Amino acid sequence: MRLIKLVVSFLGLLSALSVSAETSHELLKNLKARIQKLPGKEGRLIKSFTDHSQSYIYDQALAIIAFSQAGDKNSARSLLQGLQSLQLKDGSLYFSYYMDGKSPYPTEGDKRFAGAIAWVALSAAHYQKQFKSKEFVNFNYKVLSHLKREMKPIEVQGKKSLALRFAPKDVASAGFSYSNTAALEHNLDAYSAFKHFRELNPKARFDSEIEHLRGFILSMWDKNYSHFWSGATISDGRINKSELYLDNQTWSLLALDESDLKGIKPTKALELNCETFLVKNHEGITGFMDSKPTRRPASSQFVWSEGTLGQVLAMKKMNFHCDDYKTEAFISWVEKMKKHDGGIAYSTSTPNKDFTTSSSVAGTAWLYFAQKGINPFQI
Repeated sequence: MRLIKLVVSFLGLLSALSVSAETSHELLKNLKARIQKLPGKEGRLIKSFTDHSQSYIYDQALAIIAFSQAGDKNSARSLLQGLQSLQLKDGSLYFSYYMDGKSPYPTEGDKRFAGAIAWVALSAAHYQKQFKSKEFVNFNYKVLSHLKREMKPIEVQGKKSLALRFAPKDVASAGFSYSNTAALEHNLDAYSAFKHFRELNPKARFDSEIEHLRGFILSMWDKNYSHFWSGATISDGRINKSELYLDNQTWSLLALDESDLKGIKPTKALELNCETFLVKNHEGITGFMDSKPTRRPASSQFVWSEGTLGQVLAMKKMNFHCDDYKTEAFISWVEKMKKHDGGIAYSTSTPNKDFTTSSSVAGTAWLYFAQKGINPFQI
């Protein structure tokens, strides 16, 4: 009887692995179908959403990492070539581009967001590692050199460091100063990008930048509350304690090394997310929303696929469960967010204009990462 149970269990595992492999293949197929030729330039762009006519460089980076991890060199290379064709003289890139390579920026504001640019650098490092290729090393060095120039002196609670500012110039409609804000999320992105580029290219002189970014990141950990805050004002080092964000906890745990995690309480950060951002059965989906004010409820509740899957990967890394919910359950719920084209919806419905129910590169790529156990912050 015991032998029969073992055989049945083994066959069930094989079936689950087969389904997972098939689903992962479909996700990559969806990403590949979104790629379009960049007119008049070398390379290609990927369409971020089915209801938007733009390619966000963050989504380009996610797709490059997914294709690189899957061994699809041609697709990853074509997207890096597209980004290289669009790179500005100072090494930077605009936040997004239309599919013809033109951009709504700087006409609509000089939006060169540091975090998205850092993801481009991180994706190029993934490509270099996976394919043992030096083709985009110079491109990546220029990107990182731009980010290096964007690091500004900051003193947080008596600790001095350099931190990466949100963007070079302010935009009136933003409601806060891009040039005077250091976002934890952006500094995490840059920390991983600099660190892995240096590991792959030992002669690169970015050791100081890596240590400064690490210092700023750890300064955002609040020992009293056992979680990370979202960032600080560069001019006076004042920490933003008016909002809590899901990604500040999960991306920190994914980006930091084990030695740094031992100095904090990472499971407490994940507990905060479970207590604060868990949304149960919204349109049949249970997962996590993105943020909320510190002292009042969120204006709306919905499930965000990308953020939910970041939580899944952080939970896997820390061997943590959210109450009775295991990581596999959240993956299954996000899989139910699949749209007719095979891509994953960015979120369930919400009045928040930053989110859409449209099929998205971000939801699709992060589901691939979660299914395969890929931490995009590590190479």
